[in-house]
Amino acid sequence: MKKFLSVLLAAALLLTVVSFAGAEAAELPEAFAHITFDGADEGYKAVTNGDADLLDGANKSIIPAEGAEFLYGAGAVGNALYIDGTYGLDLGLQPTNTDVWTVSFWVNADRLSDYGPTLQIGYNMGRAADAGNNVAWMNVTQTNWTPKYFPTIWSRNEGFDSADGVDCWPWMAPFQDDGAMIGKREWAMFTIVATGEEQNLPSGAKGVGAKLYVNGELRYDSQENYVNGTYFNMTWDASLAPAIMQPGDNTFESLFGINYWDTIYKGYVDDLYVFDTALTAEQVAALFAAGDATVDSPKGGPAADAAAAEPEPVPAAVEVVINGTQVGEADFSTAFWGAHSDIWGVAVGESKTVKLVNYHAAEASNWNTPNVVLQTTPTGHAADQAEGYAEYAVVRTDNYGWGAGYDGIAQLECDWNWDTFVADTNGAEFTVTVVNNGETADVLYKVVTPAGVEHFQNYKGIAVTGDVYFCFVCDGNCMDILSIE
Repeated sequence: MKKFLSVLLAAALLLTVVSFAGAEAAELPEAFAHITFDGADEGYKAVTNGDADLLDGANKSIIPAEGAEFLYGAGAVGNALYIDGTYGLDLGLQPTNTDVWTVSFWVNADRLSDYGPTLQIGYNMGRAADAGNNVAWMNVTQTNWTPKYFPTIWSRNEGFDSADGVDCWPWMAPFQDDGAMIGKREWAMFTIVATGEEQNLPSGAKGVGAKLYVNGELRYDSQENYVNGTYFNMTWDASLAPAIMQPGDNTFESLFGINYWDTIYKGYVDDLYVFDTALTAEQVAALFAAGDATVDSPKGGPAADAAAAEPEPVPAAVEVVINGTQVGEADFSTAFWGAHSDIWGVAVGESKTVKLVNYHAAEASNWNTPNVVLQTTPTGHAADQAEGYAEYAVVRTDNYGWGAGYDGIAQLECDWNWDTFVADTNGAEFTVTVVNNGETADVLYKVVTPAGVEHFQNYKGIAVTGDVYFCFVCDGNCMDILSIE
């Protein structure tokens, strides 16, 4: 590690970059750290998820990814590393020990998951703050809000909670854009500049001034909004948590594409910088100008180049075979909410498991798969069909859904291969278990594909009250309900 840092510092930048968008040439300060991802040994290591037996704030641990292969291809700045979705990176970075800093990196994502990680840095990230751990971190992620945002900067520092215990857990995003989904299968540069001004947030927690840039352009300034309400009336904590880069005696972690809870990232990463100063707008623009966002980097990574000339096979149709109870038309003409299964009740402290086979068209969409409805009544599928009817949540196999329960989900995880998802779920056997914990419910999927490959998907922590009722609803698919236990 010392050798790695000394190489970085010896090769640290003091560049003058050509003008960008009419601005004068901007001189960049010396980088605190710089990872090029060009292919040389720069100290980062492949890690993956394991069991979380010893972590009180996580559902996974992070362990070495034995046998992981680093693949490099054309990136925004020289080469880039392609992460294949089975591992993430321990970057081996050190903290700046300042509240004024800048982090910048390029991404080109094949797969993004709600609240899943790209860059996540901080300390005690897998620990529970309410257990007395000094937890502080920042995650550059995608939200499941309406509209969705990528990037969103989700940060945490329990040492700066409000006096009555409200979490210091602020968010920043390109809020002035109506759903800024940037970086999916295109190159994008994200830059977070912590300017460090002290903020008394609406919740009573503390924040610090910070700016979010996307592709060299300022998209949100928390201090500007805090002082002047430039973007919106600040009634919630739209800011950055303090002391992300000040671990003191704690162990600092720097991860990319992986964390202790969510689906591993799949896609490219390139040219990651850390500065122990707050870059100016001109310097951020210059950093972006040093790259090329138009580089064509193939979906699936460098290995996809070899197969690019070969035509993709046409997905084979799967014959619909009904051995139990059919839900939905076999020609897949049933529209969403057009057919429901029976409704089953789950008392507090109990669970029920349904086994079914799902069918859909060979060239279906991801959402043409089983949907689970958690509801308040033992009958009906709408408020005009049953008194008191309401949905706790509607959860889909492709990681989407809605409802108050869905908004309150504490944990959503899966190991889907989104490139083969449609084929994998056509003719697949689903084992779906609904668990009623009392105040929350879990919907747990185990799916075995026609090829015999097993996948999982878990929705945990859905807010409920008392007994829960659930059913399956079609959306352009056909289900064969085999058993209920």
